[in-house]
Amino acid sequence: MLIEFENLKLNLKYLLLDYTGTLSEHGKLMECVKEKLLMLSDKFEKIYVLTADTFGTAESELKGLPVIVKVLTHPSSKGKIDTVKALGGEYCVSIGNGNNDIEMLKLTKLSLAVINRDGCNARLLNSADIVFKSTCDALDSLLKPKVLISLLRE
Repeated sequence: MLIEFENLKLNLKYLLLDYTGTLSEHGKLMECVKEKLLMLSDKFEKIYVLTADTFGTAESELKGLPVIVKVLTHPSSKGKIDTVKALGGEYCVSIGNGNNDIEMLKLTKLSLAVINRDGCNARLLNSADIVFKSTCDALDSLLKPKVLISLLRE
């Protein structure tokens, strides 16, 4: 996904997503997520879901979707950091809501924080480029990049 406007140039190849509280509420995949991930699969080389999987439902809830699910062991933040470094943070956009997402957001070219029913870690907000009131809104911004341009341009 290439986004270019004036001084802004983003060449985003990978979408990195947290699961618990980001794609799900209380372990259940949010209604809007399935459709949006299907649409986004054409825009990214790969979509990763990096999760500690607190409720143990990520793999079953995401079954059949064009995503690579990585269930991470403690500390899960290390697995997220390792994935960003392996892919190259300059090619990644990340979306998260928790404490274990902070370093992932700091390392990616574009970082989006979301506040859903499950809440958002307050420290994460300072690590994000943009904050959205929901995952649905954050995913929509990737489908309609002019939203991102309006929030990022100088």
